[in-house]
Amino acid sequence: MTSGTTPASAPKAKRLAFLRRATVVAVAMAIMNVAAYGFTLIGTHRLVPEQFGALTALLGLLLIGNVASLGLQAAGARQLATHSGAGAQALADAMLKAGTRAALGLTAVCLVLTPVFMWLLHIDSVVSILLLAPTLGCLTVMGSQLGVLQGSKRWTELAAVYLSTGVGRLVLGGGALLVRPSLDAAMIGLALGAAVPVVIGRIALRGSTGATKNQIKEVLRETVHGTHTLLAFFALANADVLFARALLDGTDSGYYAAGVIIAKACLFLPQFVIVLVFPTLAQSPGDTLRLRKAIAAVGGLGVCTIIGTLILPDLVVAIIGGKEKYAPLGPYTWLFAVAGSAYAVLQLVVYAAIAQQEKRAALGIWLGLVVLAVAAAIILGTGTATGLDGVKVLAAMTSTCALLLSAGLAAGLRRQATESPQA
Repeated sequence: MTSGTTPASAPKAKRLAFLRRATVVAVAMAIMNVAAYGFTLIGTHRLVPEQFGALTALLGLLLIGNVASLGLQAAGARQLATHSGAGAQALADAMLKAGTRAALGLTAVCLVLTPVFMWLLHIDSVVSILLLAPTLGCLTVMGSQLGVLQGSKRWTELAAVYLSTGVGRLVLGGGALLVRPSLDAAMIGLALGAAVPVVIGRIALRGSTGATKNQIKEVLRETVHGTHTLLAFFALANADVLFARALLDGTDSGYYAAGVIIAKACLFLPQFVIVLVFPTLAQSPGDTLRLRKAIAAVGGLGVCTIIGTLILPDLVVAIIGGKEKYAPLGPYTWLFAVAGSAYAVLQLVVYAAIAQQEKRAALGIWLGLVVLAVAAAIILGTGTATGLDGVKVLAAMTSTCALLLSAGLAAGLRRQATESPQA
């Protein structure tokens, strides 16, 4: 008898290998998100409300600018995952150089817009605004590095970069606030923290050379498409907070904002599934079975969070803001878990669309945003639903919109896959 792997044990071995990879990436991304939240907590305790508000606004700008990083990561991962044969180093080099060019461009734009940001955000510190540029530049370079590591399925190095992102922000950003509680110190720490994963990525990807100009241009072209699609998704995923602020009264919009913390946690929780499955989706466009399994995994995690909010609503409320302030929200926390889980499924389908190079996905999402805005204006703006009823209705509308878009985009991907062989 041989000690090799038998055909019967091969599927089990593959499942175990996938679980090991999933665990490594999931733990790293969880630590990254917890560390980012830890930095925010330090900010709330060390900064006066005015400065913390300014810091939150600057973090919002970084979140918007980071869409380019996500677009680079998606483009790089897709191209490398679908690349076969020699030249992988040259293709990886093209991705890294495209990331550097994009980072330089975004850095220059940020520097030019410094006076606009100061006026728009009512921030007097030139230093804090100027530090946006190098921070965003580092995040953009990191996006290209993550794309190479993800596309080549180098999960350990990928996890190391994700881990260093959160640790860098918490240790350097939070440490700077502990040493000197000021907006300038926070932004200096953030800029230094953003450089940490770039250094680790450089070490992991040394030796990538030989890129051609055409390869670099192709990465940048695909990045524009992916960035547009992801920008549409993030605009939709964050629009409900603006609708709540505009159409509900101050107290109810505050309840909704607290509920969104739950939704965002449910959105980010299953991100490791997307990271792991994206290269395979790119390699096998139209693989509806694999996409359904990924949707089941993301949906399963969502169901767990929904059950958790139903069983322990008081604990959830205590964590997100305190029972005294947000007690009326307790019976409805599950609605926000549903909304966040629905957006998590939509995010997976959006990445599947990017992997399959579906050009119409962004248009569908923008149309969904318009429909959601009109529905919110009619139902909430006319006073049909007010108070906590308005909070519940808006949460339900966002969930419905996300699920309908997920179904529509998934159906479009399946149709495209069945039609492509005949083209």
